[in-house]
Amino acid sequence: MSEKGKKYNVAVLSRDEITTYPKLGVPMITVLVTYVGAGLPPHTVRIPKDNYTPDAEKKLIRASIDDRVTKRSESFEV
Repeated sequence: MSEKGKKYNVAVLSRDEITTYPKLGVPMITVLVTYVGAGLPPHTVRIPKDNYTPDAEKKLIRASIDDRVTKRSESFEV
């Protein structure tokens, strides 16, 4: 099985809310979900609070993992 689509056990390290103002005087609350999966470094996904559900969180984490595993890391000596 390719890395994309592989099942991962994910641990959610934190869920935090932040308020930003994309338009002057109009607050937007975003949920930051920081997770870690086996063999992957921690990563944070952002979900508008109005759209937050446990299913939305799982789908966004899955999409994040699929995107991250298709990218190749690079290492070199300096």
